[in-house]
Amino acid sequence: MCAARDGRVFRFDADRLGTFAAELPEGVYDLVISARGYLSLMVRGIGILARHHQMLTRGLIPGEGKGLEDEPATAVAGYVVDRVGRPVANLAIHVNEERGRHAYTTRTDRSGVYILHGVVPGMYDLSVRAGERTVDHRPLPIAHVKELVRLDLRIVQI
Repeated sequence: MCAARDGRVFRFDADRLGTFAAELPEGVYDLVISARGYLSLMVRGIGILARHHQMLTRGLIPGEGKGLEDEPATAVAGYVVDRVGRPVANLAIHVNEERGRHAYTTRTDRSGVYILHGVVPGMYDLSVRAGERTVDHRPLPIAHVKELVRLDLRIVQI
């Protein structure tokens, strides 16, 4: 089940291997995975970016389950292109909270897409690195968890 922050709920049934596919509108979702005889798993702040196919892998372990009280979170996502609009792959995206409590890292894929899931609200610094060089740096305030934080980037010099 995916719960959108605007109250919409999407329910999916997995095949015998536990695999399912879904087409969801761009946004941020809480994903709840449950099966009889396993602990339920809730993953907060899953970002879905428009026009992008992504795969998530999560696992369940045997048990009786417990409450789903994780801290609310959102996702930060966008497309990274060069100065002429071509996607830039394999850039490191680092998001660090100013007080040092939270940090998130990912890389752009071959389409120039990056998605950081489970980001809690706070004031962050975003940096984009190509190898050892920082090619972009900017503040990134995240005030709430209701919407996907969409930040498309144009890198002038790589």
